[in-house]
Amino acid sequence: MLEIKENQELNVTNLLSYRGKLKQTELENIGKEMESYIQSAGAKRVGNPITATYELEGDEIDIELLMPIDKSIESMDKFDFKNQIKIVNAVVASYIGHPMGLQDACNQLNQYIMERRLQPITVGYNVTKKTDMLNPENTEIDVYVGISPNIL
Repeated sequence: MLEIKENQELNVTNLLSYRGKLKQTELENIGKEMESYIQSAGAKRVGNPITATYELEGDEIDIELLMPIDKSIESMDKFDFKNQIKIVNAVVASYIGHPMGLQDACNQLNQYIMERRLQPITVGYNVTKKTDMLNPENTEIDVYVGISPNIL
């Protein structure tokens, strides 16, 4: 199931961020490293990870992984602390289904943006709202794309 809405906002505070090029198989290890760093800094993760994919090149992805946490912590060489991520005037695709169908949902979102001649100013930010390991068909993911409010 896919529902697309306009004029939405993503606003999350206190995030630990990783941005880099890696293979899909390395992503889980980065997530575990981030979790470990968050705990060692005396913080707690307070939400599901947010991902933004900037480029796919062969088997490598240029990705940003953002972990919402409960307080400010120090940045380190591999991970940056961000006070806030805020995307206003976003088009949001709310997807419910198996994660394998997310790419098709993103294609539909891109089609929606093109048909309405909207001007994207961010990549898509995937916010996982719900995962269900026993029944992956119940996965809920929102994809936010910031849209320029300018009329040219």
